[in-house]
This record gives sequence, C-alpha cells and structure tokens, in this order.
Amino acid sequence: MAHLTAAPARRARRSFWALVLVAVLAAGSLTAALTAEASPATGLRVGLSGIVLIASVALATRVMLALDRAHRRQRQPGPPGPRRLQ
Repeated sequence: MAHLTAAPARRARRSFWALVLVAVLAAGSLTAALTAEASPATGLRVGLSGIVLIASVALATRVMLALDRAHRRQRQPGPPGPRRLQ
C-alpha cells in the first residue's frame, strides 16, 4: 500500500475486522473440537480450525502492519529542501 487513500484504507480496515471475526469463530470451533469426543471427524475439525485460526491471525497482522505503515508515512513531513550556505 504505497499511498493509502480513503477507499483502500476503508477496505483494508474492513478486511482486518473480517479476519478478526474469522479468527474468533475459528478459535471457538477449535475450543469446541478440543473438548469433543475423540474421532476422525474431531481430528479433522481440530486440524481445519487450527489452520484457519493461524491463517486469519497472520493475515490480520499483515493488514494491521500495512495500515500502520501507511498511517506513519502520511504523518511524516516531506523531505527537507536544499540548504542555503551562509
């Protein structure tokens, strides 16, 4: 995100919160699967929930860092002009 205007920033924030929601749902599913009776289906649910949880947290982190970098870049003053010799 070289230059973050209003629309891409809004889309990135929406993506971030969607990923956080997916992570919360995956964590709930993982918790339920870990307390369920052992079976092949439970093992599959644990594996899929864990993968979705890890992926959504990783992607949400990337989006958050990109938004932070863009915000910092917008707040920095421009490069200094040429200096005069006195």
